[in-house]
Amino acid sequence: MSLAIELKGIEKNYPGVVANHDVDITIEKGNIHAIIGENGAGKSTLMKILYGMVKPDAGTISVFESPVTIKSPQDAIGLGIGMVHQHFMLADNATVLENIVLGSEPMKAKVVVDYAKARENLQNIIKTYGLDINPDDLVADLGVGMRQRVEIAKVLFRGAKILILDEATSALTSSDVEKVYAMLARLKAEGVAILYISHRMHEIEALADDASVFRNGRHIETFMKGARSNDEIVQLMIGREISAHFPPKPAYEIRKPLLEIRNLSWENRLHDVSLSVGRGEIVGLGGLDGQGQKELLLSLFGVL
Repeated sequence: MSLAIELKGIEKNYPGVVANHDVDITIEKGNIHAIIGENGAGKSTLMKILYGMVKPDAGTISVFESPVTIKSPQDAIGLGIGMVHQHFMLADNATVLENIVLGSEPMKAKVVVDYAKARENLQNIIKTYGLDINPDDLVADLGVGMRQRVEIAKVLFRGAKILILDEATSALTSSDVEKVYAMLARLKAEGVAILYISHRMHEIEALADDASVFRNGRHIETFMKGARSNDEIVQLMIGREISAHFPPKPAYEIRKPLLEIRNLSWENRLHDVSLSVGRGEIVGLGGLDGQGQKELLLSLFGVL
């Protein structure tokens, strides 16, 4: 076993909250390791510690079997660690190439950004991993799936050998998800260690070689692919029987609407939206990010 990461005794406490308690975990090279748990289980805090965004109160970190101290994201990047956040960190008014080189610009004669060299390096990454992005596109014009590829290209441009993906597919279409799967397979084959935070059981089953469950800031268990059923995994995550977590819903009854919407439209974002909400009723708005849910609520509140 060749280790990419070894965390021992990691502790992080906030006033009244134990974010991580005595966490021991190892991640192998060329391995996709799922990090799973409920919201507030400590997953994101642990990843932020690894990426230098949060300082642990106690514990040690080893990267490629060497003890390290990670005080900032710059330290993490220097160690070959890259993180793609759930909410992208891109400049809309810059091109793909400008976003990718930002903060790690190759220089010519130490005074001018060598965009030719940067473009060549980026084109090699695009070709190698099938990212299908155009260096000259403006980020503001890109959809969610393309923006995510830009974020991934950015960390690969910086030489990441350890990749942290936080809810990588939460806002993607099915075709974009398939592209993410293919890219992760290529990275895995090249020995990149991938930490994959997700709530989606079918993704964990399809992608992960190993999975670690967190609950209330504690590392509960690590197991190999196929060793646990989905029901067993959920029980580890919530600490109780599933039947106790999801009580029967009351019988549905048609109620007089308190709110009715008919053929609501706004610019090119909302088109003939109609729905009603009854007294004591919860109506869910589904869809990928950016499909008009926010605009609907703003319209109802009188902002639009």
